[in-house]
Amino acid sequence: MDLLKSMIPEVFMRMAVFHPAFESVGGAEILAATQAGFYRDQGVAPDLVTLGYDPARWASRLAGIPVRVVEKRRWTDLFSGLGRMAKLRVRGRRAAEVLRDYDLVVAHNFPASTLLGMASIPGRKVWQCNEPPRSIHMREANPALTSRLHATQGHCLEEATRQFQKNLTVHDRKMGWASSARARKHLDLEAIGTMDQIYAISEFSRDNARRIYGRCDERVIYPIVRFPEGGFGRRGLDRTVRRVLVHSRLEVLKNIDTVIRGFGDFAKQSPVPCELHVVGEGPSKERLAALARELCPAGSVCFHGYLPDQELRKVYEACDVFALLTLDEPFGMVYPEAAAKGLLLVGPDHGGPLEILDGGKLGWAIDAFSPEALGETLGEIWSLDDAEVDRRRADADQACRSRFGLASIGPQLMDLVQDL
Repeated sequence: MDLLKSMIPEVFMRMAVFHPAFESVGGAEILAATQAGFYRDQGVAPDLVTLGYDPARWASRLAGIPVRVVEKRRWTDLFSGLGRMAKLRVRGRRAAEVLRDYDLVVAHNFPASTLLGMASIPGRKVWQCNEPPRSIHMREANPALTSRLHATQGHCLEEATRQFQKNLTVHDRKMGWASSARARKHLDLEAIGTMDQIYAISEFSRDNARRIYGRCDERVIYPIVRFPEGGFGRRGLDRTVRRVLVHSRLEVLKNIDTVIRGFGDFAKQSPVPCELHVVGEGPSKERLAALARELCPAGSVCFHGYLPDQELRKVYEACDVFALLTLDEPFGMVYPEAAAKGLLLVGPDHGGPLEILDGGKLGWAIDAFSPEALGETLGEIWSLDDAEVDRRRADADQACRSRFGLASIGPQLMDLVQDL
């Protein structure tokens, strides 16, 4: 990476990566921290600016990167009003007080993106569009769910579409009158219009941003994926037990209920035992566990919850297939990470995962709303001979390393600094 360091401007520059909160540990937070760490390694020395910070979870992960916390609340906020719009404006003023210290600010995720757009600061304002705020721009930022709702007119099995229909009804009602939600949408559109640059982490997010804001760079900059050294040792498939892995936060938009339905059909028809291993925590856990008990052979689905690294590695090593049909996902770090561990990939036929799968060349891109499609795909996978399995594994691993590794993404990120 010495070549990248030579690209840093000679003039001293202060940079901030602005993310809403470092409290939970999720994909968006890891992405922001990874990028800040990359810039630090190149000598740019960024600060992380955030509205919330849990040092118990993040201090060791951030490895000395300075963190500045924008104060969320003061007792004087009562004089500014109690609604969401009032809170957004107050936090915007406080954020501007911090952000004006920087020559370059790169915002991730709402409301950091809107707060940066609102801020009158001398530095350059850049938005890395992971995804437009989906709760504000519901139709435009959720194209797959919107299409599904229209196609089924609300008559569907998956929980995500049913929940989306309820949320959309409330959303449309609020947008029909001078509500706080309507005001926040207008503020977001206005604020994003002040950005000096917008780039997206996938073609899917780029196209969503263009539908909403009318602009976004043509070139996308995918997230950096940290791949392990070397390769994986597995060969062929275990044909005595068919093991499938889901690794995700257990929430509605991850659409894990469709995976459970598809796995249940597959397992009932399989001539050998099948296992579905679900790793992760989240609000949908009890509902998904009840669905698994109802639809899958007894004992075939294991909910592991959160696993530390060593135990997580053992589960990955035991499974042959990674299947996750998440909806309107902007990228999906877990797919290339699973490919690097030698798992065969099954993902949705839209969104960032479709780009990771290269349209299906590096795995199986299927109808995310079809349990039948998943069952058929799992059957197809276990019908492959071991030589074909190994070829597909190697192709996916090599392609993901080439496209999403540091050597590819690093120079693109440094272009942002060079342009200052």
